Amino acid sequence: MSKHDVAAERKEQIVRATVECITKHGYHNFSMQDVARTAGVSKGIIHYYFLNKDELMMCVLDKVAGDIERVLGEEMGSISDPWRRLEIFIEVCFDIVRNTKEYYQVNMDFWTQINQKEEIRKVIAAHYAKFREAAAKVIQDGVDKGAFRKVDAGAYASFIIAVIDGLSLQWLFDSKVFDYSQISKTASSLILTGLKN
Repeated sequence: MSKHDVAAERKEQIVRATVECITKHGYHNFSMQDVARTAGVSKGIIHYYFLNKDELMMCVLDKVAGDIERVLGEEMGSISDPWRRLEIFIEVCFDIVRNTKEYYQVNMDFWTQINQKEEIRKVIAAHYAKFREAAAKVIQDGVDKGAFRKVDAGAYASFIIAVIDGLSLQWLFDSKVFDYSQISKTASSLILTGLKN
């Protein structure tokens, strides 16, 4: 294994440990010592790879968003039908919340920082822009092919993400409020119905 591979693996280990610590303690309540303990490394090793806590946090944000983008790319990549592509986009976004709650919780913790840290606000805004663009691209493709009614693809993409975020937040606050699988299917059906000619 090359030095570069070892460094990449070590950084990944530290980022995963940070996600775990944020999930367990919250953004404000974890320390670099907690991360070191969870990752099984010394604090010095963390500082070797990350200048400070803010730099580590930026890597965590990138990891969370990058994982979601990777899954979306894998799931939608070979599908050409706009209906199925949009259905997959919605399913994957809902499933990520259900199957990796810790990532969504980390994202929520970051939201609390957007008024104090401009860099975090910009990074979160950029990640949302990527998800909107991915959804808008599928919607525009469907409009262009005549499969979807004519809509403002960017606005409809924002609507889709708002529905997913809104329902997911309610469920994370109180998992008994509704059956998550059922509400995901209902939301997907309503979103898709809104695009029918």
